[in-house]
Amino acid sequence: MLYPTQTKIRIFMQQTLSCDCLVAGGGPAGLSAAIAAAEAGRRVIVAEYLPSPGRKLLASGSGKCNLTNALPPEALARRFSAPFRFVRPALYSYPPGAWREFLSARGVPTVSPDGFHYFPKSMRAADVLDALLRRCRTLGVTILPGTPLRKLLIRDGKISGAESGRGRVDSPRLILACGGMGYPQLGGRGSGYELAREAGHRIVPPVPALVGLRAAEGWAARLPGIILPAATVRFEKNPAGTGELIFTHNGVSGPAVLDLSGSVARHLENAAEAVLACNWQSRPPEAYREQFALWQKQDGKKQLKTLLARMLPAAFADALCEAAELPGGSSAAHLRAAQRDRLVAALTSYPLRISGTDGWSKAMATAGGVPPEEVDAKTLSSRFCAGLFFAGEMLDVGAPCGGYNIQWAVSSGRLAGSAAARL
Repeated sequence: MLYPTQTKIRIFMQQTLSCDCLVAGGGPAGLSAAIAAAEAGRRVIVAEYLPSPGRKLLASGSGKCNLTNALPPEALARRFSAPFRFVRPALYSYPPGAWREFLSARGVPTVSPDGFHYFPKSMRAADVLDALLRRCRTLGVTILPGTPLRKLLIRDGKISGAESGRGRVDSPRLILACGGMGYPQLGGRGSGYELAREAGHRIVPPVPALVGLRAAEGWAARLPGIILPAATVRFEKNPAGTGELIFTHNGVSGPAVLDLSGSVARHLENAAEAVLACNWQSRPPEAYREQFALWQKQDGKKQLKTLLARMLPAAFADALCEAAELPGGSSAAHLRAAQRDRLVAALTSYPLRISGTDGWSKAMATAGGVPPEEVDAKTLSSRFCAGLFFAGEMLDVGAPCGGYNIQWAVSSGRLAGSAAARL
């Protein structure tokens, strides 16, 4: 059988199979886990729900695959919402450099166009998937496409295998790397959460993450395609989101809001709205006050919206004047102190009301899953069921946008696979 990446995989269709290590999920986490276990000499089977593995990986980064970034392991680990001590072992055991070396050794060199985000030099996610699949083939890993796991087989508190869509698979080790619920058309179904529950684990209710947000503000929806390149967005006590803010046909997206979207989605489970504090240019209020004073001296006769368009997209400047209840057609000279203060506040801490997210069909990641406190950080093994391990988005770690999710997938997969092989 031939996959989109042109890599042949051995497929067995027996009703009852056995192996040393069973991996649920054929994404980067599952394939990395399979490789690590197979490199340790274990016989490995990967059960993949879809007709072919790695479909979400193929779509990542619009097909270009932002596979990691330039941060060292410690700084990388501190960007996750999960406790540092939990994500640290996986990221230290298989850091970005090791992942890039793995790809380079298999003919997939990586590049960083902006000095931070890394991509395959070819800008083809298919090359990354192909490297993983070729290594699986070399190691004799068996991949079963179209084979969802339906039920865990547990005996005396230990994994003994699982019931699949094609029959039973006997194995004393099981790694759940089924992914989250984002992009259901590419396999995001959250099926692994039910399997984790069978083993006694609690599941933090999944919500969409790294997803666009829908604004309740009417003016925001009239600016699709407008980009503010250096915004700062805050939501409650979360770390501020920074970078591009992109207006969509129903709200906002872009790096400045994506990292906050999971927390916003969680908030909206119990509230009608969430409020983002938006500094559209990441400038302090004093900078605007000085600028307005200068305009009143040098450009007093010019319309306020014309002057604002020097630093902001014209359509956004018009909308912001409207939102701040200012007559954009009035001259700078006639800007009163109260109006100036209102405009400064609108520029530096505008309360953008959010009514929802773009949902699972647009979500690049999942917030929620197996809580870290129920998993051993050094092995990613279950604290409740011997022989059960977790990797990737099965775990509630809160990876931000920018190569973190794929790096976590391969790092956690390697750690779980290596630990399972030692069991």
